[in-house]
Amino acid sequence: MAFPKTCIVIPCYNESERLEFTSILQYIKDHSQVQILFVNDGSTDNTSQVIHDFIKNNHQCSYLDLEVNQGKSEAVRHGLNWGWNEGFEWVGFWDADMATPLEEIEWLFNYSNLEKQPYILGSRVARLGSNIDRTMFRHYSGRIFATLISYGLGWKVHDSQCGAKLIHVSLKELFETPFKTKWLFDVEILLRIKNKYGTTGIDLCQEVPIRKWRDVAGSKIGTFDFIKVPFQIWKVFNSYKK
Repeated sequence: MAFPKTCIVIPCYNESERLEFTSILQYIKDHSQVQILFVNDGSTDNTSQVIHDFIKNNHQCSYLDLEVNQGKSEAVRHGLNWGWNEGFEWVGFWDADMATPLEEIEWLFNYSNLEKQPYILGSRVARLGSNIDRTMFRHYSGRIFATLISYGLGWKVHDSQCGAKLIHVSLKELFETPFKTKWLFDVEILLRIKNKYGTTGIDLCQEVPIRKWRDVAGSKIGTFDFIKVPFQIWKVFNSYKK
């Protein structure tokens, strides 16, 4: 199935050893409608150089440099706005380690109503026919976080934190102001949708179970961060109360 012209934002902070250039290159060769935007979030290693070396002969790849580290949330937000300003109706964001393969872009589009659902979320649901490779810790902590988020929103959300999202330009105004957290922005997006559209905002979102996901070593989020998450989730919800 053909899918819309799309810009995929890949936020990068010290990712020189984890960027999956081989799979990215193969994918964009097969999908001329996809543009990749690497956002360097003030990396202190040679991330900037390896990205420049990769994109210099590839017109389907672009680069946005944030001189000072602002956190994943702002790297993603700046990238999304860059894509919409460049004329893309659909802009998404993907994790640099390609934990979710780029092939899932078409899968997400295929199982969504693009005219009525401008926010498409990949969801790591372990089921027959899928290959979701998560550690037990990530699985159970993810279920706890999802329960807290669903309770706070009043919407049933299975997995808000999967690093595979697609967003239509019609939601652009929700991304005009900075996020309040450095990496719980996935929750903030849902809160911004609910604050603007009320209970009908749930109809604008489509959660699609992805087919493949793997737990890649080197995540910037450690065990201690997971321990702090319930308190951070409470702070996020409290800050968005009208």
